[in-house]
Amino acid sequence: MDKKQVSWHQTSLRWLFLAMTCIFQVGCCLCSDFPSVLASQMKLQFSIQQSDINQLFTFYSLPNVIFPFFGGIIIDKIGIRTSLVSFAAFLVFGQALCYYGSLILNYNYLKIGMMLMGMGGEICMSVAQSSIVSKWFVGQEMALAFGLKLTFTRLGSVLGVNLLRYTYVQFNDSFQSCMMICCIIILIVWGVSFIQIEMDKISDFRDGQIKKDEEQSNVSLSDIKQFKLDFYLVSLTCVLSYSAFIVLQQNSLQMFKIRYQLQDQEATFFYSLPYYISAIITPIFGGFVDKIGQRPLIILVSGVLLLISTSLYCVELNCINDTCHNLTLLAQSISGLSFAIFAPVIWPCIPLCIKANAQGTGFGVVTSIQNIGLALLPLIVGSIIQDETQQSYVQMMQFIRMVTILGTLCNITLYMYDKSHGKKLSAKQTKQKSN
Repeated sequence: MDKKQVSWHQTSLRWLFLAMTCIFQVGCCLCSDFPSVLASQMKLQFSIQQSDINQLFTFYSLPNVIFPFFGGIIIDKIGIRTSLVSFAAFLVFGQALCYYGSLILNYNYLKIGMMLMGMGGEICMSVAQSSIVSKWFVGQEMALAFGLKLTFTRLGSVLGVNLLRYTYVQFNDSFQSCMMICCIIILIVWGVSFIQIEMDKISDFRDGQIKKDEEQSNVSLSDIKQFKLDFYLVSLTCVLSYSAFIVLQQNSLQMFKIRYQLQDQEATFFYSLPYYISAIITPIFGGFVDKIGQRPLIILVSGVLLLISTSLYCVELNCINDTCHNLTLLAQSISGLSFAIFAPVIWPCIPLCIKANAQGTGFGVVTSIQNIGLALLPLIVGSIIQDETQQSYVQMMQFIRMVTILGTLCNITLYMYDKSHGKKLSAKQTKQKSN
């Protein structure tokens, strides 16, 4: 008989698969992040405040406190492929509701639409896509793959702040046109998910897998009892460090304009800066991490950098000459460096903490815990900056700094635990051999 074929997971086709994952991530993030990049335009359109904008992020994250956990179990039971296209449909329906709400000027439809997008987006981006990427890259360049996946997720925000604002201006200050663009993009994303599942199906067939994707091993809630402390520490790191970064970014455009008196073009550049830095550093650093390991130490360094960045924003100063410009440049650069080294490390830790047949459940649990922060923090921040004064943004940063301090303490605990329990998370990535 012929020699067994080399798995697609061992060929350059895995990079094509990863490229489609990155397209999926960009599209999802661009569409779901429109409240932060179009905040000023939405205030004019709907006569609302920044606290109302933050409510949209809460509606996006609130169902995901529970939903991704059960979604992870569903993925482990019915298979990644079926789950991916099914949950992506929520994105389409949610974006359609946001478009309809913009047409009839009903802000409540945007809230419901964001909730549906959250139910689909978090399952697809954080659970299903993470599970399938770990399947294609297990034992090889996993940190690089996850780093690129997360980098392109946030680059969706950069594309959004440019594309959606350009669309708004070109179509005579039309928020409805921006929502139409988002609808087109989300349909493209859905199409990409169908291509991915076909590639994965063919790959499994070539690899001679007898079990179908839908015939996964049984997973139950009892699997969670087997998760060790390192898994929950990784989860806490996500909810504290990652949420602090994201909530800061969600409100940074308005903070730069109100507190630091920056012009719109400058504010847009500083908002995008962490993602530009991440796009450059993450691919290089991800491959480096695969070779050296030391994930808990890198997570700790990342947390310290984020703490330095948020502390800089807590400094009260008068915007004389270029003082505010320079401080914002420094703080955003450090924040970008923090995110760049955090992104390729944190998610690959999850498969190292749990059994292979429970990865969907594991990613679901982490996503659920993370969304506790992403649901609560925007509400708290929204109440702090309700009057949108310079002082209110100082108080917002003091609160976010406190969250990063808790995250740093959690990172120290994770580092000490891994050091005393076999250094599983610190190990180098072992390259798989093709049969």
